Amino acid sequence: MKKVIIKVVVLLLVFVGALGMFSLTMNRGNKDLTVTMAQATLPMIHFYYGKVQINELHGYVKEMDAVGMREDITPVGEDRLLRMSIDTYGKKIDNIRYEVRSMDAKRLIAEADVEDYEKSNDKITAEIKMQNILEPNQEYLLIFTLDSENQTIYYYTRMVQVTDDSASECLKFALQFHEKTFLPEGSSFFPTYMDEATGDATTLNYVDLTCTVKQIMWADFKREILVEPIVSFKEINSSYDVITLEYVIANTNENGETEVYNVEEYFRLRLTETRMYVLNYERTMNQMFRGENNFLEDTSKIQLGIRNRNVEFKSNEAGNIICFVQEGELWCYNQGNREIAKIFSFRDMEGFDHRNIWNQHDIKIVRIDEAGSVDFMVYGYMNRGTHEGEVGTIVYHYDGLAHTVEEEVFIPYSKSYEILRAEMGQLMYENDQGILYIMQEGNVYRIDLNTLKTKKEISGLTAGCYAASENNEYFAWVDTKEQYKSTVLHLLNLKTGAMTEIEEGSGRYLRPLGFIDGDFIYGIANAKNVKVDAAGNTMFPMKSLKILNTSEDKMEVLKEYAPSGKLIGGIDIEDSTIFVQLVKSSGGQYVAVGTDSIMNRDVDKTGVVSIGTTTSDIKETQVHITLKKNVESSKVKMITSKGVLQEEIKELELKQNSNAEQERFYVYVKGNVIHITDGISDAISYANKKMGVVIDSGQQYVWMRARKIYSAPLSDIEPSTSDKGESAIVKCISAMLTHEKLGLGVGELMDTGLTPKEVLENTLKDAVVLDLTGCVTEDILFYVSKGSPVFAMTGSKNAVLVIGYTGTNINYYDPATDRICTVTFEKADEMFQLGGNKFITYLWR
Repeated sequence: MKKVIIKVVVLLLVFVGALGMFSLTMNRGNKDLTVTMAQATLPMIHFYYGKVQINELHGYVKEMDAVGMREDITPVGEDRLLRMSIDTYGKKIDNIRYEVRSMDAKRLIAEADVEDYEKSNDKITAEIKMQNILEPNQEYLLIFTLDSENQTIYYYTRMVQVTDDSASECLKFALQFHEKTFLPEGSSFFPTYMDEATGDATTLNYVDLTCTVKQIMWADFKREILVEPIVSFKEINSSYDVITLEYVIANTNENGETEVYNVEEYFRLRLTETRMYVLNYERTMNQMFRGENNFLEDTSKIQLGIRNRNVEFKSNEAGNIICFVQEGELWCYNQGNREIAKIFSFRDMEGFDHRNIWNQHDIKIVRIDEAGSVDFMVYGYMNRGTHEGEVGTIVYHYDGLAHTVEEEVFIPYSKSYEILRAEMGQLMYENDQGILYIMQEGNVYRIDLNTLKTKKEISGLTAGCYAASENNEYFAWVDTKEQYKSTVLHLLNLKTGAMTEIEEGSGRYLRPLGFIDGDFIYGIANAKNVKVDAAGNTMFPMKSLKILNTSEDKMEVLKEYAPSGKLIGGIDIEDSTIFVQLVKSSGGQYVAVGTDSIMNRDVDKTGVVSIGTTTSDIKETQVHITLKKNVESSKVKMITSKGVLQEEIKELELKQNSNAEQERFYVYVKGNVIHITDGISDAISYANKKMGVVIDSGQQYVWMRARKIYSAPLSDIEPSTSDKGESAIVKCISAMLTHEKLGLGVGELMDTGLTPKEVLENTLKDAVVLDLTGCVTEDILFYVSKGSPVFAMTGSKNAVLVIGYTGTNINYYDPATDRICTVTFEKADEMFQLGGNKFITYLWR
């Protein structure tokens, strides 16, 4: 027996030794081909307003398009002292330099090296005395560059010299308001600033002034601040200031687990001589997903916690592998393997480094297969890793078996994340063949990820010429040059690359209107009804619209809608309903005559997994993903993916047309770009609904809700002597130019075929001329308050100039009588509707 035991031991030793030698031999010379994401290295810059630290700036390793970097706005007082600090994080700083430029970046106002500063540990502080060249209340671009270890790092902000204490008082109030949400005395503080309690009192995800005091004070939710508020000024003007506070809180749930939340508070404040007005207050709260916590609920739900219902997620066909995005992180739950994998995140496990938690990126899931492999895109500012300090789009592949992430291509972008997000939101799709379609600045690019061969598939698109399906699988367009007279409509299936040409016969012009539940909607107009009016605007009333089924190869027409005795001016889509704007001909114009609605066909939206909500007394409404099958109650293993070590980084730069003349308008709300368009009236509509501002391509404000309460009628409103016998339209344009001391013969110019807008563009060289067709009376008063008369059609051949207003009336110049007239807002609305709500004005740059 003893010999047997000895033999067994010897055999085991031989086997272990052989196994070790085999492993050593096989792995000799091999390296670990996976890598964790490199830590952040770039310094950060902050400013101080009084004693409060504001406006956290993150660094860019490439010089950006300064006009496309509309970051926070930094106030300086009449002493022109700019107080700043640099958190170096141990990085050696060799030189600090700044530039002050005009908002269009064309004029260099000032530049200098910062030589007088103090350094203590990993922090540099300095006070910079700005030159006496700043115009009060005028915005400027402020660009800092840090030279560090053979690297130049760029930082962008806006700067304004304020002339009163309004910004300081607004900042003080915002911090006071924030603090009182955590204190018992807030219950008596808030009612003064609140609206009627009509808001949602069942969720902590979104709270505003229409909610109850209890909701503003966090209801019964217990919280602790982990990261102190990052304070940012987003807008500073004579009517209001916009301030945001971003911070991180935590609480302990009923299982004793720590939960972490990102919180943002948004204030739009106005200080008057008598009091502070809270024009808007909003607080959003979003839970970070923690895979180490018990996230499974009722055996069939992945509990995401407090957040909105707009979850970016996909599942495989079987419904047992679910991929979802939460607070800038990508997660994948494998129900069969009982694994939760963190696929992508800039955050680290060591704490809350401000550079890592800056949430200036988005993630789009492209597809997920039955093995749990995922194709996805990360676009925006890269907090850390190979592309730290760059803005762009990275296409990734995640191997669900090896739990590795491989970068397929990086596409850099020279403007801010905000603009990139708005651009990419229009079209971003990758098909099964590895063909990527993205849209930037009116161009659709086709990129073969296998060869990086790139083609500009469609170019020069403008608003009204194109539409994309919600899942981006289909894209429809007409050629921009044929926008109002195209007899062919192109429909591209991005999944297969197949193109369909839609035609409706001779004399029928087509226009893409949108998609609903994957079905394509397009409008049909009789060529004889499409006309150019006296103001130079094209009228495109449609006789009918069609809804096309794109889910089948045959693409049958599901429905044709043609209103009796009326025409279609346009549509709006909400959920599964199409709201049709009806118009009719009246006096040579097409005027609104109401709306109709079309309910789309019933579509199965449940899928294999779905989004649902649950409620609790403490956390109120929570969002979850409902699984196809119940899960067994056993422990889930958490996995963190690693990157694949790559010898070569694939980078593909899309060359933009630098000579493009197309004006673009950016709608900013709370400092975020929510919409980009080449139509000013479209931009104004978005900004008005969301309490935002409209900025043009040169960073000039071209619309905001802020305006004077009263504007006296503008002076020098009369046509030139040579135009006094001309038509009403000519006399109005002539009076606009006379107001600007430019007495020209407008009648002669229009006789050559120029439109009113073209006359203004050719004459007012240093102004931006704006076609405001589609706006309403309230919208155009901003321009009057800026000293610009507004041309307004009141019929097919009649026009007036809006030149002043009060709280109840507007003043206009009537060329028919050569008099200044006054009417109520209601009467003005009626007048302008008869003219089709067609307005033209200008702003000096």
